[in-house]
Amino acid sequence: MRIFKNRGDIYFSKINKMKSAEQRILIIALAAIVVFTIIFITVLAVKYDFSAKKFFAPDNIQVTQTFEEEEQPLPQVSGKNNFITIVNGGDELLFVMLVQVDMDNISYKAGTLKANTVCDGSSLSDIFRKSGAQNVKKAVESLVGTEFNYYIVMDNKQFSDFFDELGDFNYPILSDIKFKNNKSEVSYSIKLKSGEQKLSGMQFINLIRYYLEEENNTSAANDLILNSLLQQINSENLSRSEELFKLFVTTADTNITVRDFSMAGDMLVVLADDRTGTGTYSAALQYDKGTIKSDSLHKMKGYFIK
Repeated sequence: MRIFKNRGDIYFSKINKMKSAEQRILIIALAAIVVFTIIFITVLAVKYDFSAKKFFAPDNIQVTQTFEEEEQPLPQVSGKNNFITIVNGGDELLFVMLVQVDMDNISYKAGTLKANTVCDGSSLSDIFRKSGAQNVKKAVESLVGTEFNYYIVMDNKQFSDFFDELGDFNYPILSDIKFKNNKSEVSYSIKLKSGEQKLSGMQFINLIRYYLEEENNTSAANDLILNSLLQQINSENLSRSEELFKLFVTTADTNITVRDFSMAGDMLVVLADDRTGTGTYSAALQYDKGTIKSDSLHKMKGYFIK
Protein backbone atom coordinates (compact mmCIF):
# COMPACT_ATOMS: atom_id res chain seq x y z
CA MET A 1 0.00 0.00 0.00
CA ARG A 2 1.38 3.39 -0.98
CA ILE A 3 0.92 6.47 1.18
CA PHE A 4 1.95 10.08 0.77
CA LYS A 5 1.42 10.12 -2.93
CA ASN A 6 3.97 12.23 -4.76
CA ARG A 7 6.43 12.05 -1.80
CA GLY A 8 8.27 8.96 -2.65
CA ASP A 9 7.58 5.34 -2.13
CA ILE A 10 6.69 4.46 1.45
CA TYR A 11 4.90 1.20 2.11
CA PHE A 12 3.40 -0.79 5.00
CA SER A 13 4.06 -4.40 4.44
CA LYS A 14 1.02 -6.62 4.85
CA ILE A 15 3.27 -9.12 6.56
CA ASN A 16 3.82 -6.72 9.60
CA LYS A 17 0.17 -6.79 10.45
CA MET A 18 0.84 -10.02 12.32
CA LYS A 19 3.34 -10.23 15.07
CA SER A 20 6.43 -12.14 14.36
CA ALA A 21 7.51 -15.08 16.51
CA GLU A 22 10.46 -13.08 17.81
CA GLN A 23 8.26 -10.20 18.97
CA ARG A 24 5.95 -12.56 20.82
CA ILE A 25 8.87 -14.17 22.63
CA LEU A 26 10.26 -10.78 23.68
CA ILE A 27 6.87 -9.51 24.93
CA ILE A 28 6.26 -12.72 26.93
CA ALA A 29 9.72 -12.46 28.49
CA LEU A 30 9.17 -8.80 29.36
CA ALA A 31 5.79 -9.56 30.94
CA ALA A 32 7.33 -12.38 33.00
CA ILE A 33 10.07 -10.04 34.27
CA VAL A 34 7.52 -7.36 35.23
CA VAL A 35 5.33 -9.88 37.07
CA PHE A 36 8.31 -11.36 38.92
CA THR A 37 9.52 -7.88 39.91
CA ILE A 38 6.09 -6.92 41.29
CA ILE A 39 5.88 -10.13 43.32
CA PHE A 40 9.43 -9.70 44.66
CA ILE A 41 8.89 -6.09 45.74
CA THR A 42 5.55 -6.96 47.38
CA VAL A 43 7.18 -9.71 49.45
CA LEU A 44 9.97 -7.38 50.60
CA ALA A 45 7.50 -4.62 51.45
CA VAL A 46 5.45 -6.93 53.65
CA LYS A 47 8.53 -8.30 55.39
CA TYR A 48 10.35 -5.01 56.00
CA ASP A 49 7.44 -2.53 56.19
CA PHE A 50 8.39 -0.32 53.21
CA SER A 51 5.44 1.99 53.92
CA ALA A 52 5.11 5.42 52.36
CA LYS A 53 4.90 6.92 55.85
CA LYS A 54 8.27 5.48 56.79
CA PHE A 55 9.77 6.26 53.39
CA PHE A 56 8.96 9.95 53.63
CA ALA A 57 9.62 10.31 57.38
CA PRO A 58 12.71 12.34 58.34
CA ASP A 59 15.74 10.44 59.58
CA ASN A 60 16.72 10.18 63.25
CA ILE A 61 13.29 10.94 64.71
CA GLN A 62 13.24 9.86 68.34
CA VAL A 63 9.86 9.04 69.77
CA THR A 64 9.77 9.90 73.46
CA GLN A 65 7.05 9.48 76.03
CA THR A 66 6.56 11.96 78.82
CA PHE A 67 5.02 10.98 82.10
CA GLU A 68 3.77 13.30 84.79
CA GLU A 69 5.86 13.01 87.90
CA GLU A 70 3.95 10.95 90.39
CA GLU A 71 3.36 12.53 93.77
CA GLN A 72 5.24 10.75 96.49
CA PRO A 73 3.06 9.41 99.31
CA LEU A 74 3.47 11.13 102.66
CA PRO A 75 5.26 9.24 105.45
CA GLN A 76 3.19 7.44 108.07
CA VAL A 77 3.45 9.37 111.35
CA SER A 78 1.95 9.17 114.82
CA GLY A 79 2.40 10.42 118.38
CA LYS A 80 1.86 13.59 120.38
CA ASN A 81 4.43 16.04 121.74
CA ASN A 82 3.85 18.99 124.08
CA PHE A 83 5.98 22.13 123.84
CA ILE A 84 6.17 24.99 126.35
CA THR A 85 7.71 28.28 125.24
CA ILE A 86 8.57 30.81 127.93
CA VAL A 87 8.99 34.32 126.52
CA ASN A 88 10.61 36.86 128.80
CA GLY A 89 12.12 40.31 128.86
CA GLY A 90 15.20 39.70 130.97
CA ASP A 91 13.96 39.14 134.54
CA GLU A 92 10.32 39.70 133.63
CA LEU A 93 8.09 36.93 132.31
CA LEU A 94 5.96 38.16 129.39
CA PHE A 95 3.77 35.13 128.63
CA VAL A 96 3.84 31.35 128.21
CA MET A 97 2.86 29.55 124.99
CA LEU A 98 1.67 25.94 125.09
CA VAL A 99 1.56 23.89 121.88
CA GLN A 100 0.77 20.27 121.23
CA VAL A 101 1.79 18.76 117.89
CA ASP A 102 -0.66 15.90 117.45
CA MET A 103 0.44 13.58 114.64
CA ASP A 104 -2.29 11.05 115.38
CA ASN A 105 -4.85 13.62 114.19
CA ILE A 106 -2.41 15.85 112.23
CA SER A 107 -3.20 18.99 114.15
CA TYR A 108 -1.84 21.81 116.30
CA LYS A 109 -3.32 22.70 119.68
CA ALA A 110 -2.43 25.98 121.34
CA GLY A 111 -2.96 27.70 124.65
CA THR A 112 -1.51 30.86 126.24
CA LEU A 113 -0.94 31.74 129.88
CA LYS A 114 -0.66 35.22 131.29
CA ALA A 115 2.40 36.14 133.30
CA ASN A 116 0.22 36.72 136.36
CA THR A 117 -1.40 33.25 136.20
CA VAL A 118 -1.63 31.86 139.74
CA CYS A 119 -0.20 28.38 140.34
CA ASP A 120 -0.23 27.00 143.91
CA GLY A 121 -0.54 30.46 145.39
CA SER A 122 2.23 32.10 143.35
CA SER A 123 2.10 33.86 140.00
CA LEU A 124 4.17 32.54 137.11
CA SER A 125 5.96 35.90 136.93
CA ASP A 126 7.04 35.58 140.59
CA ILE A 127 8.17 31.99 140.06
CA PHE A 128 10.21 33.04 137.02
CA ARG A 129 11.80 35.96 138.85
CA LYS A 130 12.70 33.93 141.95
CA SER A 131 13.56 30.49 140.61
CA GLY A 132 13.77 30.57 136.81
CA ALA A 133 12.19 29.02 133.76
CA GLN A 134 12.48 25.38 134.84
CA ASN A 135 10.26 26.00 137.84
CA VAL A 136 7.78 27.82 135.61
CA LYS A 137 7.66 24.65 133.49
CA LYS A 138 7.02 22.50 136.58
CA ALA A 139 4.29 24.83 137.80
CA VAL A 140 2.53 24.74 134.42
CA GLU A 141 2.75 20.94 134.28
CA SER A 142 1.17 20.78 137.73
CA LEU A 143 -1.55 23.23 136.63
CA VAL A 144 -2.38 21.49 133.35
CA GLY A 145 -1.88 17.98 134.71
CA THR A 146 0.40 16.69 131.95
CA GLU A 147 4.07 16.63 131.02
CA PHE A 148 5.60 18.94 128.45
CA ASN A 149 8.29 17.02 126.55
CA TYR A 150 10.17 20.04 125.31
CA TYR A 151 10.82 23.49 126.68
CA ILE A 152 12.01 26.63 124.88
CA VAL A 153 13.12 29.75 126.72
CA MET A 154 13.75 32.97 124.77
CA ASP A 155 13.80 36.64 125.53
CA ASN A 156 11.71 38.93 123.34
CA LYS A 157 14.66 39.95 121.15
CA GLN A 158 15.76 36.35 120.52
CA PHE A 159 12.20 35.25 119.79
CA SER A 160 11.59 38.19 117.47
CA ASP A 161 14.78 37.67 115.47
CA PHE A 162 14.15 33.95 114.99
CA PHE A 163 10.51 34.58 114.08
CA ASP A 164 11.64 36.97 111.33
CA GLU A 165 14.02 34.31 109.97
CA LEU A 166 11.01 32.10 109.23
CA GLY A 167 9.70 34.47 106.56
CA ASP A 168 6.67 36.69 106.15
CA PHE A 169 3.70 36.24 108.44
CA ASN A 170 0.36 37.74 107.39
CA TYR A 171 -2.52 38.11 109.80
CA PRO A 172 -5.96 39.77 109.56
CA ILE A 173 -6.47 42.55 112.12
CA LEU A 174 -10.17 42.96 112.85
CA SER A 175 -10.04 46.61 113.96
CA ASP A 176 -7.47 49.38 114.35
CA ILE A 177 -5.14 48.92 117.34
CA LYS A 178 -3.21 51.77 118.86
CA PHE A 179 -1.81 51.13 122.32
CA LYS A 180 1.20 51.97 124.48
CA ASN A 181 2.12 50.39 127.83
CA ASN A 182 4.66 52.14 130.02
CA LYS A 183 3.61 50.46 133.27
CA SER A 184 5.49 47.21 132.70
CA GLU A 185 9.23 46.85 133.24
CA VAL A 186 9.33 45.80 129.57
CA SER A 187 7.22 48.52 127.96
CA TYR A 188 5.77 48.13 124.48
CA SER A 189 3.56 49.87 121.97
CA ILE A 190 1.52 48.57 119.09
CA LYS A 191 -0.08 50.37 116.16
CA LEU A 192 -1.88 48.34 113.51
CA LYS A 193 -4.64 49.19 111.04
CA SER A 194 -7.54 46.85 110.33
CA GLY A 195 -7.14 44.40 107.47
CA GLU A 196 -4.47 41.89 106.61
CA GLN A 197 -1.08 42.98 107.90
CA LYS A 198 2.43 41.59 107.61
CA LEU A 199 3.67 41.25 111.19
CA SER A 200 7.26 41.28 112.36
CA GLY A 201 8.44 39.11 115.24
CA MET A 202 8.25 42.01 117.71
CA GLN A 203 4.74 42.93 116.54
CA PHE A 204 3.76 39.29 117.04
CA ILE A 205 5.00 39.38 120.67
CA ASN A 206 3.39 42.75 121.40
CA LEU A 207 0.07 41.68 119.90
CA ILE A 208 -0.03 38.57 122.10
CA ARG A 209 0.73 40.73 125.12
CA TYR A 210 -2.02 43.17 124.12
CA TYR A 211 -4.60 40.40 123.70
CA LEU A 212 -3.68 38.84 127.08
CA GLU A 213 -3.06 41.89 129.22
CA GLU A 214 -5.48 44.46 127.83
CA GLU A 215 -8.29 42.49 126.19
CA ASN A 216 -8.16 39.40 128.43
CA ASN A 217 -8.64 37.43 125.20
CA THR A 218 -6.70 34.16 125.21
CA SER A 219 -8.67 32.95 122.19
CA ALA A 220 -7.24 35.76 120.03
CA ALA A 221 -3.73 35.05 121.30
CA ASN A 222 -4.14 31.34 120.52
CA ASP A 223 -5.39 32.12 117.02
CA LEU A 224 -2.31 34.23 116.37
CA ILE A 225 -0.03 31.36 117.43
CA LEU A 226 -1.92 28.74 115.39
CA ASN A 227 -1.76 30.89 112.26
CA SER A 228 1.98 31.35 112.68
CA LEU A 229 2.44 27.56 112.88
CA LEU A 230 0.36 26.98 109.76
CA GLN A 231 2.21 29.62 107.75
CA GLN A 232 5.77 29.19 108.93
CA ILE A 233 6.04 25.41 108.91
CA ASN A 234 6.10 25.21 105.13
CA SER A 235 7.99 23.58 102.26
CA GLU A 236 10.41 26.48 101.88
CA ASN A 237 11.45 26.36 105.53
CA LEU A 238 11.57 22.56 105.35
CA SER A 239 14.21 22.82 102.63
CA ARG A 240 16.39 24.91 104.97
CA SER A 241 15.39 23.18 108.19
CA GLU A 242 18.95 22.20 109.16
CA GLU A 243 20.11 25.80 108.85
CA LEU A 244 17.13 27.03 110.87
CA PHE A 245 17.63 24.38 113.55
CA LYS A 246 21.28 25.35 114.01
CA LEU A 247 20.20 28.97 114.47
CA PHE A 248 17.46 27.91 116.88
CA VAL A 249 19.63 25.82 119.21
CA THR A 250 22.31 28.52 119.37
CA THR A 251 19.67 31.14 120.22
CA ALA A 252 17.25 29.45 122.62
CA ASP A 253 17.64 27.70 125.94
CA THR A 254 16.03 24.37 125.05
CA ASN A 255 16.19 20.63 125.61
CA ILE A 256 15.47 19.87 121.96
CA THR A 257 18.50 17.95 120.65
CA VAL A 258 19.91 17.13 117.22
CA ARG A 259 18.58 13.60 117.70
CA ASP A 260 15.09 14.96 118.42
CA PHE A 261 15.31 17.07 115.26
CA SER A 262 16.42 14.08 113.14
CA MET A 263 13.65 11.87 114.49
CA ALA A 264 11.07 14.57 113.70
CA GLY A 265 12.02 14.59 110.00
CA ASP A 266 8.96 12.68 108.76
CA MET A 267 6.66 14.75 110.96
CA LEU A 268 8.01 17.98 109.48
CA VAL A 269 7.56 16.60 105.95
CA VAL A 270 3.89 15.89 106.66
CA LEU A 271 3.21 19.20 108.42
CA ALA A 272 4.96 21.25 105.72
CA ASP A 273 3.16 19.57 102.81
CA ASP A 274 0.31 21.51 101.18
CA ARG A 275 -1.72 18.31 100.84
CA THR A 276 -1.89 17.70 104.57
CA GLY A 277 -4.59 20.13 105.69
CA THR A 278 -3.39 20.41 109.28
CA GLY A 279 -6.15 21.01 111.82
CA THR A 280 -6.05 23.57 114.66
CA TYR A 281 -7.55 23.67 118.15
CA SER A 282 -7.57 26.58 120.57
CA ALA A 283 -7.50 25.90 124.32
CA ALA A 284 -9.02 29.24 125.37
CA LEU A 285 -8.88 30.11 129.07
CA GLN A 286 -11.18 32.33 131.08
CA TYR A 287 -9.50 34.43 133.80
CA ASP A 288 -10.69 36.10 136.95
CA LYS A 289 -7.72 38.40 137.45
CA GLY A 290 -4.80 35.93 137.73
CA THR A 291 -6.90 32.85 138.46
CA ILE A 292 -8.07 30.55 135.69
CA LYS A 293 -11.74 29.62 135.93
CA SER A 294 -12.12 25.93 136.66
CA ASP A 295 -14.35 25.07 133.67
CA SER A 296 -11.93 26.47 131.10
CA LEU A 297 -8.95 24.90 132.90
CA HIS A 298 -10.66 21.52 132.75
CA LYS A 299 -11.21 21.91 128.99
CA MET A 300 -7.59 22.96 128.51
CA LYS A 301 -6.37 19.82 130.25
CA GLY A 302 -8.28 17.76 127.69
CA TYR A 303 -6.34 19.36 124.83
CA PHE A 304 -2.87 18.62 126.18
CA ILE A 305 -3.38 15.17 127.67
CA LYS A 306 -1.53 12.49 125.70
